[in-house]
Amino acid sequence: MLSIFTETYKVRSTQVNLNNQLGLYGVLGMLQDIAAEHAASLGFGYKDLVRKGFFWALIQQKLKMYEWPQWNERVTIHTWSLPIQGVHAFRQFELYVGDRKIGESSSTWITMDIASRHPIDMTNSQEMFHPRLDGGIAMQTERVLLPEEMIHICDFKVRISDLDVNSHVNNVKYTQWALDMMREKDHREWVIQEYDINFLSETFLGDTMQGYKSHGHYLNPEKTLVETFLCAQKEGGTKPAFIAKWKAKSIVNG
Repeated sequence: MLSIFTETYKVRSTQVNLNNQLGLYGVLGMLQDIAAEHAASLGFGYKDLVRKGFFWALIQQKLKMYEWPQWNERVTIHTWSLPIQGVHAFRQFELYVGDRKIGESSSTWITMDIASRHPIDMTNSQEMFHPRLDGGIAMQTERVLLPEEMIHICDFKVRISDLDVNSHVNNVKYTQWALDMMREKDHREWVIQEYDINFLSETFLGDTMQGYKSHGHYLNPEKTLVETFLCAQKEGGTKPAFIAKWKAKSIVNG
């Protein structure tokens, strides 16, 4: 059985952003979809895991995009698992338009017991995942550390449309929340090149969330590269639901 799984996706009108390109929310949806398809083909998809009493939880993801595809372009994505390390599982992705590599991503997962919500060590089930043993991409996920000054910019409630099959907020929805914390001007003038997100706690229907954003920090003297941090925390909670960081390039001056 092949350890590398491939799917091709057409960029639909519902996936493009203000700049008529595949948006961050759209590409992460594609990555989630192909990860689920690959897992199901190997026998550890959602239904298989539920029968065994556990489920996958994404805890970290990193994405780099060298080029964003346009509406109606076809994106070919390759994905594979890497060897399990204790409670942690790893999945990587490469994205192509034709022969051009346009992006890559790494993700870190844990397997959670449905009843106890505790992680499960899957090391002894290594062969189940058919991990790729000949390397992969060098990029790894990383812990995102917030700067000291974060600005409270909005409050919002978790809605039914935010929930997934596990009745908590889907990880891609956290990214949609982050996108909504940015101004329209930011979306029109900057294009994301690198995105990191850490998932730290579950959120559920009716929770009141508080959104925070940092000031943009320029990464070069020309002010054509900027880094921004975002997070959301449940009102009264002890830790954020997610922490995200993105680096973006100026469309106007880049």
